[in-house]
Amino acid sequence: MAILNKTIQYGTLLFVFLIPWQARLILSEGSINGKYWEYGTKSLYATEIALLVVLLALVVRGAIYIHKNKPKLNARRLYSPVGALLLLIIWAGASCVWSIDCSVAFDRWIALIEAIVVFLILSSGIVSYKKLCLAIILSGLIQASFAIAQFLLQSVPSSTLLGMASQDAQNLGVSVVETDLRRWLRAYGTFPHPNILGAWLALSLVLLVEKMRKQSQNLLDVLNYPMLIILLFGLGATFSRSAWLGFGIFLVIFVVWLFIRHAWIQGIKIALITILSVACFYAIFPEPMNTRLGLQARLEVKSNTEHMASVAQGWEIIKQNPLLGVGMGNYGLAVHGQIDDAQEAWFYQPVHNVYILILAELGIIGILLMAYSLWLIAFHGISKKTLLNAGVFFIPIIVIASFDHYLWSLYSGMMISAVYVGVLIALIRKEHNLIG
Repeated sequence: MAILNKTIQYGTLLFVFLIPWQARLILSEGSINGKYWEYGTKSLYATEIALLVVLLALVVRGAIYIHKNKPKLNARRLYSPVGALLLLIIWAGASCVWSIDCSVAFDRWIALIEAIVVFLILSSGIVSYKKLCLAIILSGLIQASFAIAQFLLQSVPSSTLLGMASQDAQNLGVSVVETDLRRWLRAYGTFPHPNILGAWLALSLVLLVEKMRKQSQNLLDVLNYPMLIILLFGLGATFSRSAWLGFGIFLVIFVVWLFIRHAWIQGIKIALITILSVACFYAIFPEPMNTRLGLQARLEVKSNTEHMASVAQGWEIIKQNPLLGVGMGNYGLAVHGQIDDAQEAWFYQPVHNVYILILAELGIIGILLMAYSLWLIAFHGISKKTLLNAGVFFIPIIVIASFDHYLWSLYSGMMISAVYVGVLIALIRKEHNLIG
């Protein structure tokens, strides 16, 4: 049993640390109108191998437990978080039946199961919160270093080993900030899009800032300050407005909370370092910063217009498929089949809002099961006061989910969602009186 426990713990830590690693084997390419379509592409990611090892260890451990204890099935367990998540899994799997492309729905269903398993492992406390926090922050530091280098060099080199595709600001389709003078390449890290890197760095920053809430003279804790600067610069280089907004709102509320709790010295330190870092980044790169923060530049106007059109499409799909939805991963195919079938493949991407996307793919029943699961997870063994006060930690992911789709539509995003919620639930349960 000890070997199984170590396999689960260290395998999970390795998996979490390697989430940004996008090396994958493409099993079959998705296609719409004869062109490549990412959201229908089926892949085996390298990190899934590490997760498979953990799952096997869990299955063996569970089998041993069942053999020894012979637990009885109880209908009341459906009212537990695990039972609710099981119902969600069953419904999402059933959506394969009425989906436009069952193979796409099945592939996304497997990813959902993986994400739920990751969440359950992290939130259970079986893996040390301190070690999880360290793994995520170190992973974030590596990604922030990549991001800073990519932005300074204005180039993302191709690497099959790291799963990175070559990116050049002059190529169409690459994420850039376009100013009057030039096109600035946004940092990708090893992720497929700068916004996904932004979410990972936002999580790293949330955990690091939480770690810094207590004053310490320990040498390792002193290193938190330069790490904060590196992560902030990395986040800046992504030019992800949703990640900026999410982390910004969180930080303001968190610093205010520190002042209320009379930890004003730490609050001043964190606020001052953040303000100086942002000001420094702005002073070095005022041109792309002004463009990204404004709404008048050509690409910014185009982006906002596309986002609004995407949301309108999402509601149209929901109106046509309100109860059951169109099936997991089938949103783009539904837009092609039910709204407009004459566009390029890139046009058929998910709606830029996770909540609308889940409602469109799983229907009213699915979104209710999701809400029911989250409700039980939130209130299972946690006082309402503690949960209400600790809710500040969830602000970044709530904001990001309101402006983008990758937290649900892509494997890497789904894993980030699972890790984000799982590790914060673990934190709240570990320190029940964290803020309350």
